[in-house]
Amino acid sequence: MRFIYNLFISIFDFFLRVNSNFNKKSRNIYQGRKRTFKYIQQKDLINQDLVWIHVSSVGEFEQAKPIIDSIKKKHNYKILISYFSSSTEGPVSEYKNVDYHFYIVSDKTKSMQNLFNLLKPKVLILIKYEFWHNLIKLAKLNSIPIISISSVFRKNQIYFYPGSFFKNILRNISLFLVQNEESLNLLKKIKIKNVKVIGDTRYDRVLEIFNSSKEIDSIKEFINNKNTIIIGSSWKSDIEIIKNEIIRDLTDTKYIIVPHNINSRELDYLENTFINDTIKYSELPQKNIRKRILIVDSYGMLSSIYKYGKIAFIGGGFRGALHNTLEAAVWDIPVVYGLNKKNKKFIEVKRLEESGIGFPIKNGNEFKLIKNRILKNRNIGKGGSKFIEENSGAIDKIDVLLNKYFK
Repeated sequence: MRFIYNLFISIFDFFLRVNSNFNKKSRNIYQGRKRTFKYIQQKDLINQDLVWIHVSSVGEFEQAKPIIDSIKKKHNYKILISYFSSSTEGPVSEYKNVDYHFYIVSDKTKSMQNLFNLLKPKVLILIKYEFWHNLIKLAKLNSIPIISISSVFRKNQIYFYPGSFFKNILRNISLFLVQNEESLNLLKKIKIKNVKVIGDTRYDRVLEIFNSSKEIDSIKEFINNKNTIIIGSSWKSDIEIIKNEIIRDLTDTKYIIVPHNINSRELDYLENTFINDTIKYSELPQKNIRKRILIVDSYGMLSSIYKYGKIAFIGGGFRGALHNTLEAAVWDIPVVYGLNKKNKKFIEVKRLEESGIGFPIKNGNEFKLIKNRILKNRNIGKGGSKFIEENSGAIDKIDVLLNKYFK
């Protein structure tokens, strides 16, 4: 199985290199990986007191932020972030408490050996799902404690299939801080006992954003006290399904669309879809606007924009890659999203639906129906702020459990 795994990594690396000629994201990853070893040597990271946190993409980095802030506040360590997705590079480089960052190299044995020849962190923290065989194996061989935080396990994952290879990846991890009891019980079934249930750090993160949020005057001017629907982290697949209901909406309802990917192609698509009815955030004057649809063409604003909505539509749901619903729910507004069986992997989505805060939809007509229902009955979908508060506190538990590794 080890041979098959390494072969798979080699095949993946080959296709990444080929695809980098045609795809910008693949090119960024490929070129970023090529810079990693030079970056480590230039920054002399082997002589730094490091806590190394590895994330896959932006969502996992959001989960890592409360951990990063807590470590920087209480301990004298530099924070190193590694990541896989190219979308993570910008947010990581802009975050004040991150000292160093780079693209994770290929999980080939030789690459990981070279990496650990240059890095000697105090601890390696893996956020959620990042269980790379050779990364974990080499950390263990170098006597570096490995901690998995905010991980979630389901019985259909490969770690619980017959065979020992993938189980042994998990068995090399020093401590699991999981989100729920189901994950704890699944790990116990494969004889992993170093597990604690701590919840999800995203609740702490969105609560922090909520408490520090500032007013955005230009958006207040735009909505002008009208009912407003926030369409956050939208993909083309989302807009294609709900666009007709937006176009046919003859009320004075305002719409704010924040694309997941803010680039010229995405902005042009939105402007051409809602012809003569849009204005971009960068074009907002300091006066009321007759346009119904605001397109946000700036990163980092979405979590604060949700406060101006009566309803939030969260993008990615129809693709089975639903984005952060908690960012909207904390503002005590109902959250609507596309229905897809893959969304069931998100624990918070199930809890939001059970609490009457989350509403999955199948098509544009259901979007119209739930929108009209909520706007007529303002009590529908309430309770998000209380829900977030009740589920926060993971970072306090993490602090206690991490302390012994920082002595």
